[in-house]
Amino acid sequence: MAEWYVNEGKDNDVVLSTKACIVRNIKGYNFMPRLDDKECKSLLETIDGVIDKDEFMGGVASGFDKETTLRLTRLQILGREASMMADPDRKAFYYNDDASLSIGVGSGEHLTVKAMAQGHDISVYKKAEKVALDLESKLDVAFSETYGFLTSNIKLAGTGLKILYTVALPAISKTEGGIAALTQRVGQYEWQIYPFAERGEIADSGVYIIASVNTLGITEDEVLKRGEMLIADVIKAERACRDEIASNKKEQSADIYGRSYGTLRYAGMISRSEALQALGWLRLYHDYDDSGEIKLSWNTLDKLTMDILWEPGAPSRKSSQSAASQKFRANGIRKILKGDDLS
Repeated sequence: MAEWYVNEGKDNDVVLSTKACIVRNIKGYNFMPRLDDKECKSLLETIDGVIDKDEFMGGVASGFDKETTLRLTRLQILGREASMMADPDRKAFYYNDDASLSIGVGSGEHLTVKAMAQGHDISVYKKAEKVALDLESKLDVAFSETYGFLTSNIKLAGTGLKILYTVALPAISKTEGGIAALTQRVGQYEWQIYPFAERGEIADSGVYIIASVNTLGITEDEVLKRGEMLIADVIKAERACRDEIASNKKEQSADIYGRSYGTLRYAGMISRSEALQALGWLRLYHDYDDSGEIKLSWNTLDKLTMDILWEPGAPSRKSSQSAASQKFRANGIRKILKGDDLS
């Protein structure tokens, strides 16, 4: 299976990915929390019967083998803790060849259509909408002329649409008051920003999610327009902070840049936290390195970041930080960077 996030993306020095999620529910069935096992099985069978099997593969999550589960976790079809997924026999996932389009059943709402692209690419909305419209033509979707699409989560009622940009902000994160100022700016657009991970070993990754909030009383076009204006502001702000750090602290930044690359390229063991900190410095100073000694493409930098962020969850924090886990992670990073050296 191809990996959708290795493709070249616009503004991928800042924007790791753009996602559009559209949720729908089916008439005649209770919302997911109130479905008994018999009703849930009927729902899964009903939806499976209308999935275009020429475009999508997959099925009930309990039928996925370990290799498939790990792959779909990395490709962001399943949650980060897929290895500990609750009630896999009550969930189903369908996905296209590169997993850029997927249909989730039973994850929150009855249906979740998701389209993803590397970098800044709002065309994902049209791709998700096309799949949603096809499903709506085959299913009796819960809709109100007053409230729009009906959902168990009131925050999703109305359009049922959520746009999410995953952004790497190493410079703003290192600027005093930078994230606080950006949070205020995001709020002015009536969107929200939050860390990729609130706690744990990757809490200080410098990676954030910028997501739409309103679904009631606003059209899809308004959501998209606000999002595009906002993400342009974010990209501009992060690049400005990188300029300032690179120009005012050039020697220190160049030194940390080289040390960070050396750590990733030659370490025999590395934690997720250490790897993401190093990748943040590589991202911050990448366009200012004029030595010519470090060969590193943006695509490689993005792939490494995504791989580590979406590393399948280990059963416990201790096991994810074990020597074997750190050795395996370091070996994978070395192989990827060695490939860049030879290109």
